Amino acid sequence: MVKPLSPQDKQSIAQAIAEAERPTEAEIVAVIAPASDAYQSYIFLYGLIAGSLIATGLWAGKILTGFPLLLAVQLGAIALLTRVPWLHGLCLRLVPRRIRHLRAAHRAYEEYLSVSRNLPASIPIVLLYVSLAEHYMHILPSRAVRGKIPGEKWNAVIGEFTASMATKGLRDAYIGAVRHMAELLTPHFPSRDETNRVSDQVIEIRS
Repeated sequence: MVKPLSPQDKQSIAQAIAEAERPTEAEIVAVIAPASDAYQSYIFLYGLIAGSLIATGLWAGKILTGFPLLLAVQLGAIALLTRVPWLHGLCLRLVPRRIRHLRAAHRAYEEYLSVSRNLPASIPIVLLYVSLAEHYMHILPSRAVRGKIPGEKWNAVIGEFTASMATKGLRDAYIGAVRHMAELLTPHFPSRDETNRVSDQVIEIRS
């Protein structure tokens, strides 16, 4: 899993957003999630499989033969995968990538709706969503923005972010993406000296 942002990192990103929004009326919203889903069904499944294998080995070696004890082994394996961070992280990596990305995309749309539902449809908004556990980034522009800037431009921002992550880390990659987004938005949505309607602070959500 990618190292989470520190409070100082979040403040740096918030300052970058404030600077990026000065020349444009568009709202840039930064959302970050440690994970987009708890994946409880997968954790339970992997815990059941691991517990069954351990219990089978104990039974075959005649170390434990009683059903209640073997059942306790299975339940203990499930509990360990749920509670021990590094085991939980390992299980997340075993979840099929397609499922992880589908759930991350769904969470990104939920966050976009949460931010935009109280704003006029004419307000240009771009939400930058990053989920650490899924190694996933999604950019969601409002209808006003989609009408001016094609999806290929946002794909380029995602590509730049992914490349920067490997060399510069999450904070610098995030700041670079925010600045790139502002460069795309400013020519189409120049500043009208209006007050920001959305906070510049990083929105951190929980799974």
